[in-house]
Amino acid sequence: MKRTRGRGHQLPVRYRKSSGCFGQLVRLSVGLLVIAGLALLLTRPQLSAAIGHRIADLLVPSRETAIAPVPALIAALPNGTITVSEAAINGYLNEIEAALPVESVSVRLVSDRVIASVRAYGVTSVVSSGITVQDGRLVMIDPQLEGPLAAMLSVRELTEVLNERLNAEFVRQGRQIVAVHVDNGTLTIVTR
Repeated sequence: MKRTRGRGHQLPVRYRKSSGCFGQLVRLSVGLLVIAGLALLLTRPQLSAAIGHRIADLLVPSRETAIAPVPALIAALPNGTITVSEAAINGYLNEIEAALPVESVSVRLVSDRVIASVRAYGVTSVVSSGITVQDGRLVMIDPQLEGPLAAMLSVRELTEVLNERLNAEFVRQGRQIVAVHVDNGTLTIVTR
C-alpha cells in the first residue's frame, strides 16, 4: 500500500541504517568528551583556588609557626628603595626550589611584566603578570597563564589567593609597599 499526499505525490519510505559499533563508539566518545569538558569547566575555579592555597602555604604560610621563604624575605627588605636583578631572583629561587612542588622555575623581568617559566610534572607553563601598588597593596595586572596548565587552571583564581596571602604578610609584619617597578632585568621596590 502506497501512501499519497495531496496531488498524488508519494512519500518516500525511509529506513534508518544502523551505523554499527563504530558509530556507537564515536557517539560514546563525543558524549564522554562533552561530560569531561563540562566537569572541567565547572570545577576549574575550585581547582585553581585549591592549588593557589597550596602554593601560598608553601611560600607564605597562613600560620606564623610554619617555615616558608616569603616572610623571611619581607622581613629582610630594608625601608626605602631596593633594586633586585633578575639573576638575584633566579639565584634565590634555585635555593628554595626544593621547597616548591616544581622541577624548575626561572623568572624574566621585561618592561613592566614578570614572566615565570615553571616546569612541573614534566610539562612547562609560563605565568606572566604586571605588578603595581594600589592603596598600599600589591596588585597583579593582567595575569596570564600559557601552556598545558592553562587548560586546567584559571589564572585569576590562582593569583587572587597568592595576592591576598602576600599582602596579608606585609600587613602582619607592619610593612607597606609604596611603589614597585619592573624594568628590563630589574625589579625596584619602595617600602616603608
